[in-house]
Amino acid sequence: MPLKVQIVTPEREVLVEDQASFVLVRTLNGEMGLLPGIAPQLAALGTGPVKIESPSGVRRMLVDGGFLIVKEDRCTILAEYAVLPDEVDAETVSREIEELRRRIETEVEVEALRKQLARREALHAIIQIG
Repeated sequence: MPLKVQIVTPEREVLVEDQASFVLVRTLNGEMGLLPGIAPQLAALGTGPVKIESPSGVRRMLVDGGFLIVKEDRCTILAEYAVLPDEVDAETVSREIEELRRRIETEVEVEALRKQLARREALHAIIQIG
């Protein structure tokens, strides 16, 4: 039986896949691969890609923060932030990365900038794979 995957943020439902054969997510403890029949899981998510394999192909997206819940071949990702590669422009993301790097070098309060940079760099990597 395939995995049913649902990815949601507070603002929207990002993706639903009813026929996933494999899901790869980045948790705070490292990457976790999910196959149909996996035991129930609960994990906190970090910043990184989510990869979903199904008969229709491979889908990738960026997720930043939130939780993964797996039970009875149902994988739910409750994300703080999630975006699909086709929702962003690669050139814009590259410019934002350069601007954030410049600001980190010159500003005193940089923790929020570092988080934005990590998110944009991870998004850029997904766009390049896409």
